[in-house]
Amino acid sequence: MDAQEAKRRKLEAKMGGGPPPSFPSAVPVPAPKAPKPEPTKQAPPAPAAAEEEADPFVCDANDAVSFRLVRTAADMATAEPFEPEFTHQVFREDETIFGFRDLRIDIFQSAHLFKTYVKVRFAEKVKSTLNPADDVVAALRAHFGEEMMTCEKAFLETLEADKHARVPAGGGEIVAAADAAVGDGAAKAVDVIRAFRLSDAAVYPWHARFEPLILFFIDGASAVDSEDDNWTLLCATRHEYASDAERAAIVSGASDGAPGAWSMVAFATVYAFYQYPDRKRARLSQIVVAPPFQRQGLGSALLAATRAVSVKRDFADLTVEDPTPQLRRLRDVADVRALGARPAIAAAVAAAARNAAALSKEDVEAYGEKARAALRCPAAVKSEARDALKVCAPQLARCWEALLFLFAKKASPQASDSPAAAAFTELVVRRLRKQHCADAQRDAGAKRVYHSDAALFASGGNEHLGAEKAFVMTKHGRGRSGGQAPDLEEGEDKQDPAEVLAEYFHETMSNLAWLASAAKI
Repeated sequence: MDAQEAKRRKLEAKMGGGPPPSFPSAVPVPAPKAPKPEPTKQAPPAPAAAEEEADPFVCDANDAVSFRLVRTAADMATAEPFEPEFTHQVFREDETIFGFRDLRIDIFQSAHLFKTYVKVRFAEKVKSTLNPADDVVAALRAHFGEEMMTCEKAFLETLEADKHARVPAGGGEIVAAADAAVGDGAAKAVDVIRAFRLSDAAVYPWHARFEPLILFFIDGASAVDSEDDNWTLLCATRHEYASDAERAAIVSGASDGAPGAWSMVAFATVYAFYQYPDRKRARLSQIVVAPPFQRQGLGSALLAATRAVSVKRDFADLTVEDPTPQLRRLRDVADVRALGARPAIAAAVAAAARNAAALSKEDVEAYGEKARAALRCPAAVKSEARDALKVCAPQLARCWEALLFLFAKKASPQASDSPAAAAFTELVVRRLRKQHCADAQRDAGAKRVYHSDAALFASGGNEHLGAEKAFVMTKHGRGRSGGQAPDLEEGEDKQDPAEVLAEYFHETMSNLAWLASAAKI
C-alpha cells in the first residue's frame, strides 16, 4: 500500500469510513476471484527516505503545519488547532520540508474574512548556500496571496479593524437557515446558507482567501476561475445570537449579529454549464467543511442548498464532479431520502417490488421483457426525479436500486434464491456491466482499438510522428451490417471482466446495506 492510499484510508476512517467489510444481503453475491499469488520478492534496500527521516533538518510537513480560525486576540492561544491532510500541493511532493529542525508553521486565519497570518518557528536552520532551506513563506504566499501577513502585530490590528465587518456582497442570497448543532453550554448560533455570484467584485477576493484550504484537504484540488460568471459560491456562515429577535434579524439578512460573532464555516462551488439546446446543468465542483465544524450537518446542508438553487434556477439536473467516497455516500443518503419522500415515487417502488415478486424462476432465467419490465424505473419517476429534485440519470439509476433494496428490507424479506432477488441481482449487474465493463466481449462493437506503448516507426518525411504511440484496430468482416470485432490476446495482466464485475457488485451491495441503515426512510 503506497503512502497516498494509506492516507486516503486514514482520512476515510476519520470522516466516518466506508461500510463494514461485509453485510447480510437480500440477494446472492458472487464471490470475486482470489488474486493470483505473486512470487515472493526480496525486500528492497532501505530507500533514501529512511536516511532523510533520520536527518533532523527534514520534517514531515503534515506534522509541522497547523491551522487556527480566530476572531479575537484571545483566540490566538485558545482556538482549536487542526492539521492538514495533504501538503504535497504546497510543499515538496513527498510532503517534507528541508532545512529546519523542530519546525512549526502556525497558520492563523480570521474566522469570518479569512485574512491570513503565518508564524514560522524553528530551533535551527541550515546555513548552506549550496543546499539552502526551503522557502516556507514563499511557498505559502504563492497560494494565500501577497496580502498574507507574517507580522503578528499587523494581524491583530487587522482583527480589530475587521471586527464590525459584515458578510460580503450584502450577505448574498439567503438559501436556507437552521440552528447550529453546537455542544452543550455553547452560545446559541444559527447557520445561514448563502449563494453568491463568484465573479462579484466583493466576493472573489473573499473566496480567494479561503480557497487555498482545498489544497490541504482535497487531493488533486485545483482553483476555479473566479472571472467566469457561471460559477456560484455557496457559503455557510455561523452567527451567535442572544435573543429570538436577534436570530430573526440574522435569518432575514438585516443583521449579522453582534460584532465579531459570525464565522464562515463551510463552502461549496457550483458551475452552470450549457446543455443543448437552451438549458443549463449544475455541477457541484467542491465542498469543504472546516475541520472544527465537521460532523455537524453542514455538508448535508450545503448539498440541500445546492439542490434548492438548482430548482430555483431551473437547471436541467445536478451532477457532482469526481466525488470522494464520503461525498458520494452523503449524496446517496440525501437523494434516496428525497426520492422516498415523494408519494408517487414510493408507490412506483412498491409496484415494482410486487411485479418482481410475481416473477417465476423461468422468467428470470430467460430475462425477457417481463423480467426486465418488473424492476425497470418508470418514465414518470425519471421525469419527477429530474424536474422536482434535479437528480441526474446515472444517479437515479443507483438510487432506484437503493429504493428497491430498502423496500425489500422493510417488507417481508424473501429468500436469497427467490426469483425477485435474482431479478434484482440482474438489474444491478447489467448497470455495472454497462458502466464499467464496456470493453468486455459481449459489449464490444464491430471495431476494437488496442493501444500500445511502442512508438510509431516514422520515416519518409513523417519523422515528427516518431513520438506517437502505435495502436492496433480489429474490425468485423461484416462491417456496418453488425458483428463482433475479434478480441486480441493482451497478456496475463489483463483483468478478467467477470472478476471486475464481481468486485463492483460486492462494493455496490455493501454500499446498499450501509445505505439501508443510514437513510432510515
